[in-house]
Amino acid sequence: MIFVQWPLMLCALIPVIIVEALLIRRWVSMSYQDAFVGVTKANLLSTLAGIPIAWLAMLAVEFAVMLPIGLAVETWHWKYNSPFLQAVGFLFSIAWLGPVGKHGYWLIPAAAALLLVPCFYVSVWLERRVCVRAWPDSDPVAVRRGIYRANLASYILLFILACGWVGFELFTIRR
Repeated sequence: MIFVQWPLMLCALIPVIIVEALLIRRWVSMSYQDAFVGVTKANLLSTLAGIPIAWLAMLAVEFAVMLPIGLAVETWHWKYNSPFLQAVGFLFSIAWLGPVGKHGYWLIPAAAALLLVPCFYVSVWLERRVCVRAWPDSDPVAVRRGIYRANLASYILLFILACGWVGFELFTIRR
């Protein structure tokens, strides 16, 4: 999924920077130029480094959860195709999907949508650090709060777009 998620986030970078800079400018007292420069630096870091960090974290979670489940399925002869195990398997395998089959193309945008959750937290963590340093004259509490809220707004928009992609794939299932 890193080969899907990362290029999509790179494509979204300019609109995200614009949205977040306008929101930050509104919530933290500073010039438009300062807002755009700080948000651009922060988003470049969170896109180039944060997305891979979030993906690696989810891949580690996938291995830590799915390997024991796989062993339990084999040891205790569980039915792996049960709806519960399929749902758990998907939720914990969003970093590295297996083959999706001809009716499973909707799983790719669904995984991309779910990967936005760890990406959000890593982005907030990285961008707060960058912006507090970039804007030393601003109140650090207001900057941290503004970064959180601006990222929340941009990630909600990205999640809505990803859900629209899921819907598109579900309604245009390849026959």
